[in-house]
Amino acid sequence: MQRTEKSLAVIVIVLLAIALATSYLYTRQSVVVPHIVVGTEQSSPITATHTFAFEESQITISVPVDAAVYHGAKSTNKSISIYGNVSENIWETDSYLEMVNDPAQDQMYADLIAQFRKIRDDQGLSSDEYLELMAAYTQSITYETTPDNPTKYPVETVVENAGDCDDKSVLLAGLLSHEGYKVALLSFSPESHMALGVGSTDSLYKDTGYAYLETTNLSYVGIPPEELEGGVILTSEPRVIPVGNGTTLYTSGAETAYIHEMSTLSEQKVLGMDAQLKSLGDDLTEKQNRIAGLESQMQTQRSAGNIAAYNTQVSFHNSLVSAYNAELATYRQQLARYNAYAGVYNYIISHAYDRNGTYAWLKTNMPA
Repeated sequence: MQRTEKSLAVIVIVLLAIALATSYLYTRQSVVVPHIVVGTEQSSPITATHTFAFEESQITISVPVDAAVYHGAKSTNKSISIYGNVSENIWETDSYLEMVNDPAQDQMYADLIAQFRKIRDDQGLSSDEYLELMAAYTQSITYETTPDNPTKYPVETVVENAGDCDDKSVLLAGLLSHEGYKVALLSFSPESHMALGVGSTDSLYKDTGYAYLETTNLSYVGIPPEELEGGVILTSEPRVIPVGNGTTLYTSGAETAYIHEMSTLSEQKVLGMDAQLKSLGDDLTEKQNRIAGLESQMQTQRSAGNIAAYNTQVSFHNSLVSAYNAELATYRQQLARYNAYAGVYNYIISHAYDRNGTYAWLKTNMPA
């Protein structure tokens, strides 16, 4: 599920104070956020390649990244300087938006989006599927976190093909906002977690006005995790940081809600039938052993020529076998339903990169 995250960045706070040496009152209130300083050295582009599953295909995205931009981002001092009484909401918002929109990354965004658009056009993807394509790309990037590391610029995440919740959320926010989708970063400070908010016609998360989208692993739009890594549960109201001015909304929330409903139902059915199947299995084993013992006794009687004693046991033996067969038939029916629901649950969790196909599959394969 999810992970404990690093802090946003090192924060340098300059408090309002009287400078005793000069008797000067510092009254300016502002936030100075870092930006990428691109060096002038010449070097070959870095090819960033990532392959991931989407719907029925294996997709490969490969883009040349300006090495000077990447190394500039990597070496940037990501400290934030705060002058005056500036709220956390302001400096956190300013910092993340600068990381998403730093103009040094414009060419990387353009190259990535050109490939995503080609896939969209070649496969005839809908607007929702196009969003899911970029989400699957980001979600399938290796999850990796290092304590106390500042948030990466998107160009770092792309080149290194690794990142944690805020790294991947910042990257996906940049991609989707560049393509006109309504998106926001959802910052859960108490849980040290970040996710993406997607403008949607339904399945909105709490009072955010956005559908929840987890970026650290493959998951469906509108379905928040039940718990994060380590058993942490999201209970706080996230800070909503809108990114860009996009207006395009996600409209398949009803389908992902249905998928989630069937996932929950299937899991409940499997858990509920598990104890029943075990009880039936134990009873069948007991009946089988009893029949085997009786058959051994009857064989001994028959071998000894005690046919009368043997014949008196036949009716009882047949009734035991009949009861066993009836219970075995019930067990097999229950096992078939158990396997069907387990199959549904496993299909859903293993096809989070294919909302469209999963929804269609469920409509055909969901047990009655």
